[in-house]
Amino acid sequence: MYSSDYPSDHGVQEIIDYDIHDAILHHLYKSSQIDTLFSVDSAITTGVCLRTQPGHFRLFPYDEPRLLHFEAATRALNPLVAIKVRTAAIHAALSTLNDNDIAIFINPSTRIQVLDTIAQLGRAEKEQCGAFIRDERVLIVWSDSLETIISIYQDFEAELIALVWNNKARLAPAVTSDSSGTLKEGASSVAPEEHIPHETRGIRPPKKTRTWGWSWKAASNPDRSQAQKDDPEKSGTVKRRKIRLFAPLYNGIGTGLAAFFIISGLSLLLQEFRLDGSYTRFALVVTFPFLFCVALFFCLQLVGNLALAFGPVAQYHENSQYYSAVKPESNLEVDRNLPHMSIQIPVYKEGLEAVIAPSVFSIKAAMQTYARQGGTSSIFVNDDGLQLLSAEDRAARIAFYSDHNIGWVARPKHEDKGGGFKRRGRFKKASNMNYALDLSLRMEKFIRVLVEERERSRGASPAIVLQQSTHLSDVPDSSAHLPHPDYSAISSTSAYPSMDICSDEDRDLEEKALEMAIEEVYEESGKRHRPWAANARSLRVGGLILICDSDTIVPEDCFRDAAREMAESPELAIIQHESDVMQVSFNFFENGIAHFTRRINRCISMGTANGEIAPFVGHNAFLRWSAIQDASFIDPYDNMRRFWSEANVSEDFDMALRLQLSGYIIRWATYSEGGFKEGVSLTVDDELNRWQKYAYGCNELIFLPLVEWWKKGIISKQLQIFIWSGAPVHYKLSMMAYMFSYYGIACSAVLTVLNYFLVGFEVEVDAFYLHSFEIFLACCAVFPGLGNLGFTLMQYRLGQRSFLSAAAENLTWVPFFFFFFGGLSVHLSVALLSHLFSYNIQWGATKKEVERSNFFIEVPKIINRFSTSIIFSLVTTAAMIIFSTDLVTYRWRIPGENWAAIFPTALVVGSHFLFPVILNPWLMIFSY
Repeated sequence: MYSSDYPSDHGVQEIIDYDIHDAILHHLYKSSQIDTLFSVDSAITTGVCLRTQPGHFRLFPYDEPRLLHFEAATRALNPLVAIKVRTAAIHAALSTLNDNDIAIFINPSTRIQVLDTIAQLGRAEKEQCGAFIRDERVLIVWSDSLETIISIYQDFEAELIALVWNNKARLAPAVTSDSSGTLKEGASSVAPEEHIPHETRGIRPPKKTRTWGWSWKAASNPDRSQAQKDDPEKSGTVKRRKIRLFAPLYNGIGTGLAAFFIISGLSLLLQEFRLDGSYTRFALVVTFPFLFCVALFFCLQLVGNLALAFGPVAQYHENSQYYSAVKPESNLEVDRNLPHMSIQIPVYKEGLEAVIAPSVFSIKAAMQTYARQGGTSSIFVNDDGLQLLSAEDRAARIAFYSDHNIGWVARPKHEDKGGGFKRRGRFKKASNMNYALDLSLRMEKFIRVLVEERERSRGASPAIVLQQSTHLSDVPDSSAHLPHPDYSAISSTSAYPSMDICSDEDRDLEEKALEMAIEEVYEESGKRHRPWAANARSLRVGGLILICDSDTIVPEDCFRDAAREMAESPELAIIQHESDVMQVSFNFFENGIAHFTRRINRCISMGTANGEIAPFVGHNAFLRWSAIQDASFIDPYDNMRRFWSEANVSEDFDMALRLQLSGYIIRWATYSEGGFKEGVSLTVDDELNRWQKYAYGCNELIFLPLVEWWKKGIISKQLQIFIWSGAPVHYKLSMMAYMFSYYGIACSAVLTVLNYFLVGFEVEVDAFYLHSFEIFLACCAVFPGLGNLGFTLMQYRLGQRSFLSAAAENLTWVPFFFFFFGGLSVHLSVALLSHLFSYNIQWGATKKEVERSNFFIEVPKIINRFSTSIIFSLVTTAAMIIFSTDLVTYRWRIPGENWAAIFPTALVVGSHFLFPVILNPWLMIFSY
C-alpha cells in the first residue's frame, strides 16, 4: 500500500506494507468484482472505498485516479464501506430508464434510487444502502458494517438477475439477428410491469415542486376527517372499524359482583341490627367505598379469567376499533407518499456497545426496508447522559452518532445550586424529550427565516417560496398546533426534503439554523447553559414518530404498516405494539420477569380485542406528530409549551388522557408477532423500583399531597378530568381497578398484622369483618388458581401452545410469584406514603447491562436497600415470638396453635424476608 490513505500523483509508488485495511479492501474487491464489465478504453472503473478512521478513506485499486470522484462522493455520504460495481445486469436495468426516472423497482416491494451522477451520492437516501448512477451505468452499494456489505451486494445482484430473467419474454421480440448473425438490442425495458406497481419504467419525481419539506402534520386530525372523506381520491383510505362490546360486558359484570359483595356486607349489618338494635356497627358503612375499590380489581380478574377460559376468542384474530391483529392492506396512495419517520430514543448512561448499538442496528435495518419501500427516516437521540460521561466515552458516543447519521441533543447536567440547570421531573424522560423537541422546533423556526432570506436574495417572492415548500394552502396555520410565540412561524405541515432538491446548500442552511437555535437557548439561559446537538437534518421531526427505549429491537418491516394504518384512521394518535422480551442474562430472575411480561402483554392483547381502550406504555409505539401537538399544553411552571408532562411520574398515562380528550384514540397492535422486543429488569432491585414507581404514579393520579388538601382538596385535578371526561365508562372502571390494586397490595401487610392482634386477642368483631386467612384463600383461588387455568386455556384455544406445555410453564412460576407479590406490600406502602407526605423518594436508573456480582457484594446491598422491610419483618417476628411465650400474661398470649392469626402473618413476614434473598440469583455465587 501507499503511505497515504489517498492516491498519489506519482506514476510509480513505493510499496511500504499492508495492514488490516488493505486485507479487507483486497477481500471486498475480489468478492464483488467477479462479474464486472471491463473495457480497455473505458473511463469508468470500479473499486472499493473503506473508512479507516473518522474523515479518512482508502481506495482500492490504489493507483487509480478515475476513482477520485468515487472517493469524494463516498466521503460525503460517510458509510463505513462502499463498493462500485458494473455488471451486465446493472447495465441492462439502467438502459431502460427514462431521463427523469429517479428510482427503479428491483422487486415488488423494493425500489432503489437512481442518481444522475456520482457527485450526487452525498445527497442520496443513505438507508437504502444502494444507488444506481445513470451516466456511468454503475451500482454503488454501501454499509456501516463490514459483515453485511458483501451480502448486500449479492442480494442486489440476485434481484437484478431475477428482474432481467423475468423479462425475457418481453425482451425476446426486441432482439433480432442481421444477415451476419450479429445480435441487435431493441428498445425494451428490463423492469417488468408486475414488478412496478404504478410506473412501468421507474419512479418519476412529483410534479409539484418544493424547496423544503418535512411533515409536521402527517394526516388530517379528526376535525378535518370529513373533508378527506369527501375527496373521491382519498375516500378509500379512511376505514371505520367495529367497536367490540365484550369488555363493557365483562367489566359491567365484575363491577356488579363487587357491588354485590358490598351489599352482602350491608345485609349482615342489617341482620345484626335486628337482633341487638345497636346503631354503632353502622359506622362500618364508612368503609364501603374503600372496600369496593379494593374488591373491584379482584372481581374484574375473576370475570376476566372465566372469560379467557370459556368466552369467545375469535376477536383476537380480527381488527377492531382499539385493536389491530391484521396488518393494514396495501394502499397505493399512501405507498407513493410515505411520511418521514423519526425514531426518538431517550438515553442516559447506558453502555454504547452492549445496549445502544444493538438497538440502533436493529432500527437501521427497519430504516433500510422503509427506504427501499420509498420512505425516509432518521434517528433522533435525546441523550441525557452525554454531558455526564467521561471524555473517552463521550467521544465514542459522538463518533458512533456521526458514523450512523444520528441526530442528537444533550442538555446540561442537573445542578441543585442556585442558577444551575434543572432537569425537571422525578423521572427525567419527559423533560429530556421536551428539551430535545423544543430545540428541534426552534431550529425549524430559523430554517424558515433563512429560507426567506435566501429567496429574497435571489429575487423570489418569500410568500410563494414558503407556500411551495410547505403546502400552506392545504392546511391551517401552524398556530393552531404551536401557539407559543417563538414557534408561530413554523408551518404545521411539510415534507421530508426529496432527494432531487436536497443540495449541499440546504444542508448548510439546516446546520446554520441548528447553531442559531442553540445560541437562542444559550442566550435565554443568561449565557449559562448551552445545549449540545449535532446532525440537524436528523433532528427534524417527521409526520410519524417511533418512540423506543435504549434497549429495543424492532422488526425489519414495520414502518410502512404504521404509515398505512395511520392513513386509514385519521383519529388514530398512537399505535402501541405488543412487545416480546429481549433477554440478556437468562438467569432465573430474568426468566421469571420475562414470563410475567409476556403474560401481561398477552392479556392486554385479549383485553383490547374484547373492546378495552388500548394502553400507551411509552415505548415501541408509533405516534402521530400532529396529534402530539394537538394535545400539547402550556406548563404553568414557566409558561412554556410542553408535549410530555414533567410533573407526573406516569407521563404515558397523562399523554394518553390528553389525546383522548382531544378526540384521538390509541390502538394496540399484535401483527408484528413479537418482532418488537423490550428489555426487562435484570435484578430484583430494579423490578422493585419499577413497582414503586407505578404505585407512586397511581397515588399521584388519585390524591394530592397531604399538605395541599386544605386549599386544593383531596382528589387530583387529573383524576377529576378523567372521571368526567367522555371516555367509555368501562374504561374508567378498569383503569381505576388497576390503580386500586396497588393499594390492595400495599395495605395487606398492615392489615395482616392488625388481623393477628384482633384474632389472637379474640377481640369481638362484627360478622362483617373478613379474616385474613379467608382473604388469602380467595386470592389463591382467583389469581394463581383461576388465573393460571384461564391463561392456559386461552393459549390453548388461540393455538399458541399445547395445553400441557402451557400448564407446565405457568405452574412452574407459581412459587416465584408467590414470594414476589408476597414481599411487595411494605415497599409499595413506602412509595404511596412518600407521595402523600411529600417525601422526596429517589430511584436509581434502571440497569440495562448485566453486572456480575456475588454473595459478598449482594449482602451489604440487600441490607441497605431492603432495610425498611427487614425492620418490619424483625419487629413483627419478635412480637409473634413474645406473644406466644410466658413473657406476657395468659390473657394477652397468642399461642402457637392459633393458626388463623399466625399463619397469614407468618406468610407476610416470611415473604418480605425472602423477597431479596431467593429472588437474587447472585447470592448463589461465592466467588471473591
